[in-house]
Amino acid sequence: MSIVQTLWVVWQSPTNRLFYHVGTLSFFNAHYEFRYVKGNNDHLKLNDAIRNGYILSPAFPDPDKVYKSDQLFPAFNRRLPTPNRADFAEILKDLGLNEECTKMELLEETRGRLANDTYSFERPLRVEKDEKVHTSFYIHGMRHRELPSEWPTWLNVDSEVVLKRESDHSVDPNAVAIHTLSGKHIGYVPGFYANGVSALLDNGAIPLVKVKSINADSTPHWWVKVSFESDIPVPKEEIGYDFEAIIEIAS
Repeated sequence: MSIVQTLWVVWQSPTNRLFYHVGTLSFFNAHYEFRYVKGNNDHLKLNDAIRNGYILSPAFPDPDKVYKSDQLFPAFNRRLPTPNRADFAEILKDLGLNEECTKMELLEETRGRLANDTYSFERPLRVEKDEKVHTSFYIHGMRHRELPSEWPTWLNVDSEVVLKRESDHSVDPNAVAIHTLSGKHIGYVPGFYANGVSALLDNGAIPLVKVKSINADSTPHWWVKVSFESDIPVPKEEIGYDFEAIIEIAS
């Protein structure tokens, strides 16, 4: 049985700055698939993105089609560093990868971002063998917090951070703020995870969120990466719509 690898294709609106999960890229049984995501909840999905200025990619013009290919789609492949680059080995080392890595692994670690780009490839919320929800992400919104220059001293690799719901947030009622253990508000859970993470919190989950890396010399969207792990506070016998709302893996 082939292992399914998936990444969310995320678009950021240049006007309202919100992030929309517009599609999902998958790899299994030796082929790639891409499909747009409308979702049970339209919030921050494809149709919501279109209402806010998103234009379907010329490479994927049909919103109802499942695109399949034996090779990574050119529109996505061009976002990867190529092996003929002189610094390719160094790039892999910096990303914690080796030359045997797959293109999906390379996309996940680089996020497929290009300079001045509105797209990124993000790891989904996944239920793994321990029956817990896992993911990792870069903290969003840090540059808008107007943090002092000494903010890197507030955190250490492997230190925990705290999630707090902001149901009165002016833009997203599912917003989840991220605070240091000492109570300093440093940013937010990315908006494309907010529905799932807020559902976990609202149902009593206490996620374990730990700092994986700190790179204050990079651009703000690469400053702090965290790991996320959470029990699912829904009994197995009640798995159904509520379960889907919490983990969003059906998107």
